[in-house]
Amino acid sequence: MGCCSGPKKPENEARQSDPNFGGPIKNRSCTDIICLVIFILAILLYVVVSVVAYYYGNPYLLLLPQDSDGNTCGYDNTGKNALGLDLTNKPHLHMFDITKCANLAGNVATSGEIACPTTSVCLERCPTKMWLGHWDLIQQEAGVSVTEIDFTKYICKNGVTAGTGTGEISNVSLLIEPSVGGPDGNCASYYFAEESLLGRCLPSILFDVIDAATASYNFVASNGSSYPLGPLEATGAVSTITGSIMKVVGEVVAVYYAGQSYAMQILDDLVDCWVMMVVFMVISCFVIILTIIVMGYIAKIVIYSLLLIVHVALVAGIFYCYLKYTELKSDKNTSEDPNNYNLEANLDYYTSLYRTWFYLGITLAAILGIILLLTCFLCSRIRLAIAIIGEASGAVRSMLCSLVTTLIPWVCQLIVVAYFLVLTAFIASYEGSADYAVGTNSSNSSTENTDAGDSCTPTISYDNFTYDGTAYSVATTGNCYFQKYVGQDKINYIHAYNVFMMLWLVNFVDAVGQCTLAGGFADWYWSRGNAGQLSSFFAFYRVCRYHIGSMAFGSFIIAVIQFIRLILEYLDRKLSGKENLIAKIVLCACKCFFWCFEKFMKFINRNAYILIAIYGRNFCFSAMDAFFLILRNIARVAVLNGIVAFLLFAGKMAITAGMVFFAFMFFSGEIDKVNDWVPDLNYYFIPIIVIGILTYIVASIFFEVYAMAVDTIFLCVLEDMERNDGTPEKPYHMSKKLQSILGKKNDFKE
Repeated sequence: MGCCSGPKKPENEARQSDPNFGGPIKNRSCTDIICLVIFILAILLYVVVSVVAYYYGNPYLLLLPQDSDGNTCGYDNTGKNALGLDLTNKPHLHMFDITKCANLAGNVATSGEIACPTTSVCLERCPTKMWLGHWDLIQQEAGVSVTEIDFTKYICKNGVTAGTGTGEISNVSLLIEPSVGGPDGNCASYYFAEESLLGRCLPSILFDVIDAATASYNFVASNGSSYPLGPLEATGAVSTITGSIMKVVGEVVAVYYAGQSYAMQILDDLVDCWVMMVVFMVISCFVIILTIIVMGYIAKIVIYSLLLIVHVALVAGIFYCYLKYTELKSDKNTSEDPNNYNLEANLDYYTSLYRTWFYLGITLAAILGIILLLTCFLCSRIRLAIAIIGEASGAVRSMLCSLVTTLIPWVCQLIVVAYFLVLTAFIASYEGSADYAVGTNSSNSSTENTDAGDSCTPTISYDNFTYDGTAYSVATTGNCYFQKYVGQDKINYIHAYNVFMMLWLVNFVDAVGQCTLAGGFADWYWSRGNAGQLSSFFAFYRVCRYHIGSMAFGSFIIAVIQFIRLILEYLDRKLSGKENLIAKIVLCACKCFFWCFEKFMKFINRNAYILIAIYGRNFCFSAMDAFFLILRNIARVAVLNGIVAFLLFAGKMAITAGMVFFAFMFFSGEIDKVNDWVPDLNYYFIPIIVIGILTYIVASIFFEVYAMAVDTIFLCVLEDMERNDGTPEKPYHMSKKLQSILGKKNDFKE
C-alpha cells in the first residue's frame, strides 16, 4: 500500500544502547500517512454505500413474502414488474401445492432461495376451511351445471378469475389442470384451513389434514354414478397429493410449531430470571478480576503441579503396562498366542494381547524421557515464563483501569458488526429491476429462438382458451417468467465491500486496543512500576494522534487474509456436491495455508503494535524489528507462549466451570436457604447455559488484557537485556527476580 517509508531497514542484530531511552518515547511523528488516507477514503466510500442503501433499501420487505409474479404481499408493487399490482390489502401468501415444500432443504441447496417451487398468490386472508377442486372437476365431468359450482372458493393466479361472468373461466379443467395453466394450474386444486405465519399461509391443524389426506372418499354425482376419490388422488393431468408426502410436510411443520413453543418457554425463563443472571455475571466479573490479580502468585503452583502430574501419570501408565504385560505373558491361555495382529473393530481383542501393553509401555517411556529432557533443558526458560507472568500480574494490579478500557474495543466491535448486519439488510432489500427468464422453448414471439433459462423481456399478452364455444382470455407474459429482483449489476460487489469493511473495522478496533494496552504496560515496565493509572489513556492518545495509519495498515493485512478465507469457504460450499477430488484437495490445502498464515500474521502484528507503542515507528519497520527480536529469542518465546496459553485457558475454564456449578446449585433448588429467590422456570438449565457462555466470553475479554501484559513485558525484557549491561550508565530496568533468573545484575546499588 505504499506505507512503508521510514527509518533504515532493521537487521538481525542486537539493540544498541541509548542512554536517553526511558520507555515509550514522547516526541513522535505520524506514521503510515498514506495508509491513513486510504483508510479515510475507504470509510467515506462506506458512508456513501450506506447512504445509498438506506435511501433505496427497505429491510421491511425482506420479511414480506412474494408471489410468483414478483409482487410483494401487503405492498404497492405498481411499476415494479410487468404484472405489478397494488397488494396493500393482501398481506398473506398462499401456496398452491404445499407438498412441494417437503423438499425445502433441497430447494435451498439448488437455488439458494428459501421458497417452495410452487405457484403462490397474495390473499386478504388465509383460507379458513378445507376445499378440494377435484370434486368440482368430477361434478363437471359428470354433467353437473356450472351454476351449481361455487367459484368463489377458487384461489387463482393474478389475471385469472374463476366464474361464469364475462372474461371469467368456468371450465374447472382449465382452472386446475397443470397442462394448461403451468405446473400448478391457473388455480389451486386444493387448500386446507390455514393460519398466517410470517405472512405465509400454513395448515392450522395439520395432523387432522393428514388423517383426511390418507382417508378414502366416494363422491356420488347427480346422475347416480359413484367416483372413488382415494387418498386425495386423481387420475390424468390433475396433481397427485399422497398421504406420504403430506406426512412429511406435517412432520416439518409440527417440528416448527414445537420449536416455536419451546422458544417461547425459553424466552419466558430468561425474562423471569434475568435479574439473577445479572447478579451471577457481576460475581463472575469480580472472580475474573481477582483471578487476574492473584495469577502471579498461583502461576508457579499451577505450572509445577501440572509438570508433576504429567510425570506421575506417565510413570503410573508405564507401571500399569508392565503389570498387564507380565500378567498376560504368564497366562497359559495367552502365552502361546503368536500375536499376529489382525484388523479387528473390537478393542478388547488388542487389549488381550501382551505385546500391545509392551509397545504401549515403550511409547509412554519414550514420551516420559522426552518430557524429562525438555524439563531439564528448558527449566530456566520455564522459570523465566513464570516470573514474567508474575510481573504481568503486578502490572495489571498497578493499572486496574486497563481492565475497564478493554471493554471499550469490545463494545466498538459489537457496534461494527451490528452496523454491518443492518447495512446488509438494506443492501439486500434494494428495490431493483425484475429479472425474467425463458421457461421452456416455444414459438412465443417474445422468446423466439431462445433456450430455457435465457434472459427475456416480458410482454403482456392474453392466452385464449375455448370451452363449449365460449372464449376465455388470461393475462400472461407468455413463456417469459419472473425469476427474482436484481439490484445494480454490481450488487454482489457491494455486498463484498460491506463484508470487507466490516472485517477491516473490527480488526482496526482490535489493533487500537492492543497498541493502547501495550503502551500502558511498556510505560509501567520502563518506569519500574511507577506508571500511573492514567498511562493507558495517554497511550490511547498517542495511538490516535500518531499511529492510526499504522493500525489501519496492520488491520488491512488481517482483513485481506480473512476475506480470502471467506471466499475459500464459499467455494468449498459450491463444490460440496461435486466429485472433483483434485479441486477439493487444492481447496483444502489453500484453506489450511491461509488459516496458518492468519495466525502467523496476527502474532507478528501483535508484537509490531508493542514496538509501535514503545518507539513510534511505522508498521513495516516495527513488524520486521519484532520478527528479528523474536527470532533471536525463539526458544524463550515458544516456552512463554505455551505456558501462558495453557494458564489462561485453564483459568477461563476453571472460572466458567465454577460459575456453572454454583448456577446449577442455585437454579436447581439444591440450596434450601435461597429457594425463595429461585424463579419458577420451565427449563432451569437454560439460565445455567447462558451464564456459562457469558462467563467464558467475559473471561476471554479480561484475560486478553493479561495476555497483552505478558507479551509487552516479555518484549521489554528482551529489549532491556540487549540495550543494557547493568552498569550505572546502562542499568537494567527489570526486577531483581528477573535479573536473578536471567543471570543479570546491576553493578551498583540501586
